[in-house]
Amino acid sequence: MQYNLRIMAAPRIAVLMGGRSSEHDISLSSGRQVLSSLEGDEPLAVVIQRDGRWKLGDVLHEHVGAALDALKAQADVVFIALHGPGGEDGAMQGCLDTAGIPYTGSGVLGSALAMDKPRTKLIYTTAGIPTPPFRVIQRSRWPNDAEAILEDIEQHLGFPCVLKRAREGSSYGIAFPDCATAAREVLDQYFEKESEVLAEKKIRGREFTCAVLDVARESRTIALPVTEIIPGDKYAYFDLEAKYTPGATKEITPAEIPEALRDLIQKHALTAHRALDLRDMSRSDVLVDQAGHAYLLETNTIPGLTPTSLLPQAAAAAGYDFRALVNVLVENALARRRP
Repeated sequence: MQYNLRIMAAPRIAVLMGGRSSEHDISLSSGRQVLSSLEGDEPLAVVIQRDGRWKLGDVLHEHVGAALDALKAQADVVFIALHGPGGEDGAMQGCLDTAGIPYTGSGVLGSALAMDKPRTKLIYTTAGIPTPPFRVIQRSRWPNDAEAILEDIEQHLGFPCVLKRAREGSSYGIAFPDCATAAREVLDQYFEKESEVLAEKKIRGREFTCAVLDVARESRTIALPVTEIIPGDKYAYFDLEAKYTPGATKEITPAEIPEALRDLIQKHALTAHRALDLRDMSRSDVLVDQAGHAYLLETNTIPGLTPTSLLPQAAAAAGYDFRALVNVLVENALARRRP
């Protein structure tokens, strides 16, 4: 069944993309895809440049305050196509809330929680969502307590383990050290910028992802079809290149798995969406070990919207083409508009 949704009114839509994070180029690709789907609605392209300046259409603004004033005057709703720190972590959401501009995606709290990997893991644990065993390592303990930290990792998580920067996305800042010496080198590097690092047990198994979509007009939240991710032989895991290189990864939607496993993955994704106080959309990454146990790794609040991205694939499998998906998200945001 296809849902060819149209926005009833004719709101002025701004698409916000770019940003100062390492995911600038990916964000531009997502934003352009959204702009293309809204071509007939004359959307406003808003690009945050790498130096922090905002470009609204052809007009460049040196200061954020002036840019927000101009944005409020020209748009009824903002479609956030930003990824990574500064766009997905609650900072931009706080700016738009303060300016009184409705926007797509999660609010400040949900965005901040989901971007923070250690806090996400704690919420998973509280909500009863299975996640790989982990440790949160503070920079204040490094390197004075390095030996004790590395011994704890080896004893409770084992090597190779997974080390992740606490607040990065799109597979940036992730390493798989196979011994304490290698882990020490990675932690030395990460703590040059990070205040915390997440250490996680490496789970061997199949990789899946499951997106969740809120549909305000129907007052429901749905788990979209599960996707299995099978990176090509040259990739050790679903890294940045494997994610965004066409043909590098085999993605099967819906995943060819037993109904019980499908239902379990969808249940965990829905639980994570609600426990993290998310709205509009999310996408949770899952590993299933050889025994069939499903573990949530992380939840993304602004999944990629590029031609190779997973959320649009899952939405299409559920009957929402790209235009319909974008319209649902815009309608959700407009429904939150203050009178």
